[in-house]
Amino acid sequence: MYSPTARLGAVDKPRELFEGEEKYSGDLIASLRLEGIRAWERFEAKGELADIDKAIDLKSQAVDHTLEGRLDRPAILNDLGITHLVRFERLGEMADIDKAIELTRQAADLTPDDHPNKPGYVSSVGTSHTRRFERLGKAADIVKAIELMRQAVDLASDDHPHKPGCLSDLGTSHLRRFEHLGEIADINKAVEYQSRAVDLTPDGHPDKLMLFTILGMSHHTRFECLGEMADMYKSIEFQCRAVDVTPDGHPHKAGRLGNLGCSYLRRFEHLGEMADINKAIEYQSRAVELTPNGHIRKPMCLSNLGESYYMRFERFGEIADMYKAIEYQRKAVDVTPDGHPEKPTYLNNLSGAHLGQFAQLGEIVDINKSIEYQRQAVDLTPYGHPKMPMFLCNLGTSQRTRLQRLGEMANSDEANIDEAIEYQRQAVDLIPDGHPEKPKYLHNLGTSHQTRFERLGEIADIDKTIKLLRQAVYLTPDGHPEKPGRLSALGGAHLVRGNYNFRIADIDEAINNFELCALSITGPPIVRFGAARCWIYGLQLKTLFSTSHAPSLLPQHTLINLIPELIWLGAPIQQRFQMIQDVVGSSVHEAVSAAIRAQELELAVEWMEQGRSIVWSQLRRLRSPLVDLQCAHPDLAQEFQDAQRRIEVSFLPHNVDNETESAADSLDRQAQAHRRNIQTREDLLTEIRGKEGFESFLRPEKFSVLSKACQGHIAVLLTVAGVHCDALVISPSSSIFHILFTNVSQDVIRDLRNQWETSCNTRLNNRGDKRDLSYCPNHCLVTPADGSLRTRFGNRGEGPAITNMDPMASMLSQLWEKIVHPLVNQIETLLYDSTDDRMARIIWCPSGPLSFLPLHAAGIYGPRNSEDRICLSDIAVSSYTPSLMALQSTPRQLGVPSILMVTQPDTPNQSHLPGTLREAEKIMKQAASNHLQSFVCHLSQGQATVSAVIEKLQHHGWIHLACHGTQKSLDPMESSFALHDGSLTLATLVQKSMAHAQFAFLSACQTATGATSLPDEAMHLASGMLAAGFSSVVGTIWSIEDSVAPEVAEEFYAALFEEGQNSDWKAKLEPAYALHSALQKLREESTGDRDLMRWVPFVHYGL
Repeated sequence: MYSPTARLGAVDKPRELFEGEEKYSGDLIASLRLEGIRAWERFEAKGELADIDKAIDLKSQAVDHTLEGRLDRPAILNDLGITHLVRFERLGEMADIDKAIELTRQAADLTPDDHPNKPGYVSSVGTSHTRRFERLGKAADIVKAIELMRQAVDLASDDHPHKPGCLSDLGTSHLRRFEHLGEIADINKAVEYQSRAVDLTPDGHPDKLMLFTILGMSHHTRFECLGEMADMYKSIEFQCRAVDVTPDGHPHKAGRLGNLGCSYLRRFEHLGEMADINKAIEYQSRAVELTPNGHIRKPMCLSNLGESYYMRFERFGEIADMYKAIEYQRKAVDVTPDGHPEKPTYLNNLSGAHLGQFAQLGEIVDINKSIEYQRQAVDLTPYGHPKMPMFLCNLGTSQRTRLQRLGEMANSDEANIDEAIEYQRQAVDLIPDGHPEKPKYLHNLGTSHQTRFERLGEIADIDKTIKLLRQAVYLTPDGHPEKPGRLSALGGAHLVRGNYNFRIADIDEAINNFELCALSITGPPIVRFGAARCWIYGLQLKTLFSTSHAPSLLPQHTLINLIPELIWLGAPIQQRFQMIQDVVGSSVHEAVSAAIRAQELELAVEWMEQGRSIVWSQLRRLRSPLVDLQCAHPDLAQEFQDAQRRIEVSFLPHNVDNETESAADSLDRQAQAHRRNIQTREDLLTEIRGKEGFESFLRPEKFSVLSKACQGHIAVLLTVAGVHCDALVISPSSSIFHILFTNVSQDVIRDLRNQWETSCNTRLNNRGDKRDLSYCPNHCLVTPADGSLRTRFGNRGEGPAITNMDPMASMLSQLWEKIVHPLVNQIETLLYDSTDDRMARIIWCPSGPLSFLPLHAAGIYGPRNSEDRICLSDIAVSSYTPSLMALQSTPRQLGVPSILMVTQPDTPNQSHLPGTLREAEKIMKQAASNHLQSFVCHLSQGQATVSAVIEKLQHHGWIHLACHGTQKSLDPMESSFALHDGSLTLATLVQKSMAHAQFAFLSACQTATGATSLPDEAMHLASGMLAAGFSSVVGTIWSIEDSVAPEVAEEFYAALFEEGQNSDWKAKLEPAYALHSALQKLREESTGDRDLMRWVPFVHYGL
């Protein structure tokens, strides 16, 4: 935080003192002093080093020409001393601070106690001692400073013009001693004296703004120590006042903006309010812009801005913020001369930024740079300096981090961990008891001992770890944002020791600490979520020691409830995906399994819904109908709806649309707008939930709602965790029951999934297609590592004939025997208890690795007339859904369908797809047979541009896309359909709210496959169409043959149009039955196992 260099009283008003003195020394001295003051003022405004050098030269000449005993000599000496002090703050040369003390002391000694300038001169000596203490950390300097400041205060009456400045400087000296020793009495005295300074200064006085700023900084520091929010609010209040009334162009405007930004940053650290970090960056950016290059304050402004970008990166994970953090910290170091007292601080901050980037990207160069810069900070800092403990501790942390990332310990690594522990031990020894930072250093030292234990196995290290972490927890007050993390670390250490020595007492201690952390209302969600997982593990471990332990679902409940905070809507979508993959992982499946074991089946359904398709659910909530709210509070509903729409626009990344704007600046601008929109929505959501009857507005749905989502069909939710594989079946009457699949574990399901992928790839390899997309124009393979294109097959006649499909038939047979057949036996009554003549319909909602299995195709296949031949398709119609609530589509007006058909037989830079033309002909033939050809809009070849398709989608209820499809495994939202002039991406589709959307047929490859790294998110084009508003979608879970697609389309639309004509288009159509009918004909025509891939890839999603 910026600490003003200009002092009050005699320190920052040399011209005033000069003008008030009798000029006994003649025009030469007067001229020298006046020119020196002008040079001083130029330096204050622009920060040019030449100006401060010139000021010292001129004022030194004035001193040399002033005879001993002259009445103005003390003022000239004091003026020169303060100028040396300012240059010291710019360059850090010890000669300057020593000279400042010498000259200001001479001025004070030459001035009688009853002289009106005596308090100011004494205060100047004290200020100089304070600055030297800040540089060297010698306690004698701060003790002397406080003694002198107190003397200055006593010498000045309450109406003395220098009294407020002396009080403020005395408060600042107590503040500095507090920062060194951590005595609460010092920070309280700082606030007390600076408050008196403000009270003694009349409104409108030019010094009042500076006094407000300094008082605000002390309130800020006390807040960081005691955590009293009143201090933080006062800090911001006082500094806002100072900023608001400081005109642009004022030399202290930049400093006050920077201080205010720092206060917002600290409040963000404690409360996590997005508005605070945005304000911090806004004010600190203005401070950087207003501070000219070369100015004394420029490095501090740059470093503070870098810190704010880093904090925003830690919260929201936007890599652009990390790059900016390093950029500004690097600039701060580069513009700070060697020997400057703050250079070690800027090196420390740059080291921390590289450490954060290493944690994000894993580049070894970053951790090496972190250690390098931290060593420089330590080497440049005198032993005993107040900041030395922090630098030593951070150096130890960086070394430990490198060791943890590099893995196994070699001899050199053992030396590194010993060195890290030694640095952190010194940090603990240097910082006094009672200092607010003591718990942090104890925590870090304990963590390093644990790292050494995990490498070397010395029990003394883990014992030391627990002792140190326990001290850190004890010394951290309740409510402190870092207490949950320290509790979790202590729990982890007990767990490690419990696993090592099999002591139940350690397991109990671990469980207790994890519970306290997870249930805390403070601390980052990721820390509390991790603690909840460890809490669950600890309880499971305890069952090995005691079978009498009663299981509890409280930790699982806590974990599930933390998911919305962890996967926050305001975070970039890629960060949310990464968090789901890296942090949430299998936790939800394990929680659901625990609820099932406890016979809490409705709760299991609710948890499964909350933990899958998280990103789609967030988008769905943005589009939820607001009918009830509109009736009760129309203005609030409109405001909320407007906020929702703004977030939808910024929900996904946008391209840079300004050629003069860099990509980084564009991303930063978009991110800022998105965060503002999110903040507005959250504020409105809080307001709405405060209204009577809306307490549960947009909260996660209960089972009573979820059970009705399938609208009379059978829902089957499948989950696997460890050795348990379960189905939760929801009947048409909304009852629920559980099926346990015996001898089916997570490993078994993964094996089935591997067999499925292997058999599909074998099928493609037999056709001669290769993974290298440039090898052959007719390619359609599983996505390569870079997430590139998957397309439809070319003509079936191209390539060698299929010789063996046994792997796929074998896999489908196992799937039938292990999962589908046992389930069908259990729900036989439901399957045949239908109110009409149609087959029962199962809507599958699988999770984890089960999401990639072709459940609809499970069966025993063989020759057409084989008695053993049986499959699910003979028993029930199958559909899929990414979640139960995805089935809750907005009701559409029934009537004659309006169809948009898009075909791309010759997409530029793609393989030829002649089958799409035949597909279009067959669809038009069916439309004509049912007198519907006038309701079909056909875009083909050059007509089918991205903009044209998007525009037509707004006016048609049905869409049929026959083209190449792209599944991007590394960036799912960029999965797309290949049109004539570019790609229609999933990101674009879900941003469009289709007013007439009803049904989509995606006749392209792998439109319902999803990303293997996000099995529960259903990140594929079929789900995207559901999210865009289509209630029913036909897609493909693997590659399809170009020659087969027209046959499927013809039979599908024949069945669907017939159903519509029979009901005069007044009944709700169910495309799932039409697809079932079309595929049934293909199955009947198949000659055996080798024809399975003709129909298996086609699936139905939705209702």
